[in-house]
Parts: sequence; C-alpha cells; structure tokens
Amino acid sequence: MTMLKIHRYFETAIERQASDLHLKAGSPPIIRVGGRLITLAEEPLAFQEMPNLFLPLMSLKDQADLKQLFEANFMTQYKSRWRVRACIYTQRGCLSGAFRFIPQSVPSIESLGLPPILKEIAQMPRGLFLVTGPANSGKTHTLAAIINEINKTSARHVITIEDPIEFVYKEKKSIFTQREIGVTSNSYSSALMNALREDPDVILVGEMRDVNTIEMVLTAAETGHLVFSTLHTVGAVQTIDRIVNMFPGHRHEEIRTQISMSLIGIISQILLPSLHKKERVMAHEIMIMNSAMRNQIREKKTNQLKSALMLARKDGCKTLKDSLSEIIKDERVDPKLIANIMKEIVE
Repeated sequence: MTMLKIHRYFETAIERQASDLHLKAGSPPIIRVGGRLITLAEEPLAFQEMPNLFLPLMSLKDQADLKQLFEANFMTQYKSRWRVRACIYTQRGCLSGAFRFIPQSVPSIESLGLPPILKEIAQMPRGLFLVTGPANSGKTHTLAAIINEINKTSARHVITIEDPIEFVYKEKKSIFTQREIGVTSNSYSSALMNALREDPDVILVGEMRDVNTIEMVLTAAETGHLVFSTLHTVGAVQTIDRIVNMFPGHRHEEIRTQISMSLIGIISQILLPSLHKKERVMAHEIMIMNSAMRNQIREKKTNQLKSALMLARKDGCKTLKDSLSEIIKDERVDPKLIANIMKEIVE
C-alpha cells in the first residue's frame, strides 16, 4: 500500500516523540515536543495541496461535516501502534489540520507517575471521581490509566462515552461498551441516559460540557455507579465552585448536597515542560473526600476546603503548591515558571 504524504509527517512526528502535529498552508509542518512547538525543516505547505493531504483520511461523514460546519473531528489509525485524533478546519479560506498521537497501548498508573491512591479509587464501588485541568494537561491519559486498573483487577461492565473515542480497551477482567458522540449517540446526556439502562458498573464521561450532562453524571453516581469525568478547571476548590455555579441560583443548595454525597475525589493536574527531557512533568492537586470536606461543601464553606485538604495529607491528599514544591527540589522544571504558577494559586 502506497504511503500517503500525510503519513510521512506522522512518521516524523512519532520519531521525534511529538504529542501533536500542525499542518497549515504557507508554513512548514510544526510539531509539539515536551510542550514546545518545533518547526520542521520542510518546505512550506502549498494552499492547493491541503485538500489532497487531508481528504484521504476522511470518511464521507467527515467530509460532509467539514463542508457544513467548516471543521471535522475524527480518529484515524496509523500503522498498528497509534491512533490519531484529527481536527481538520478552515481558516483564512484554506484547510488546516491538528493531529494528536495516542498510543494503542493503554497507560498504567505507574507508567504515568500518578499517585498510587488512584489504585484505591479504581476499587471504589460507587461515587464520582473527577480529573480536571486545562487543555492538553493529560486528563484523557489519567482517566485511561484508572480504567485500565479497573480492567486488570475487577470484573465490571465499563461504559465509556467520548468525543471521539481515544483509547480502545482490550478486555481483561472487565467488559467494555464504548460510545462515540456523533457516531453512536447524539449527545453526552442522551448517551448517559441510555447507559443507565445497560447494566453498567463503571461509566466514563469524556467531558461534562453542560448542565444536563452534569445532572446526569451526579444522578449516575447517586444511583450506585462509579463515574469518572473531566472539567477544564485547575484546583479542587475551583472545580466544585464551577459545578455549582453552572446551575441557576435556586438549585445551588440541591447541587451542593448532591456533590457532597456522591463525590469521592478530584485530581487536578497541569503539565510543565521539563528542563532535561522531551517528556513533560505533571504537577497535581488531589483531594480525597472525608466527612469534614463533605460538610464544608454542604454548608457553602468551600473556601475552607484548602485547609481541610492540607490537614488530610496523611490520607493521600496533596495541594498543587505541595506538588510544585517537590518539583522545584528535583530541579526538573524552570524555577521561574514554577514561581509564576505559585503566584497564580489562590490559597
């Protein structure tokens, strides 16, 4: 089979251990390695070649989306080791593409250097656990590692609802149903409603985008399921406030009560460029719920959660400031960058 021209760029990106590849007319290909953008020593891409570069990757549905919506998001396979999340979009009258490389092998908690307490979270029978952080902070990988732990250790029915499906799980002890928004379901909320009828033990919701989805996630956790999801927030306290404030004021007390009853923990993470390697270094805050924290949420005292979190260090909790201080000691990240982040942290 003849290699597509775009596959040559994929190969280069993978060889350079890039997480992302950007292709746009008038510029050479650009890759992201260790969080930094690097321009490849290639000729700039020509306006007229962009359709021929992208269209061989796209299904008829993807092409229709591109024509109607001016963008298309989909997964494509490269060789047997990589899945590639593609976003083809129109800018300044021509096509551009952004590609994220996802290995076929599902990561483990150990391989990502995540806190071991996540293994205990994977064994919980029910409740809600959130993975939060800004875009490109590794939330998908963290969720996959926790689900992988469940798959290795528990006989459960795991339903994932994603847009698009990124990691594909090979069944070990658990069985999997993987739903994709826009392909096998119209929305997160409708997929969740159906998932509750499909005898799940564990439900992974790729993102809590709106009030309806958050409401369904809380209901799923309350009704005896172990539920995982994500939000684009930094810090456990900000995450809880964000969820509550997405609802109208008259429902805040009800939502705080639901969160206090169903939430089992939050890990909030950011990825920092390493001084010495192509990999990035994760800083994280982790909150494992206890009775004091549940009371503070119910009583509108989320401003006191940070203190409760620090008091619960022996139970596996950690503040973002603690994590950044550890990274400074290891001399893995530019201390000026960490100092700037420290200034932004609201204690």
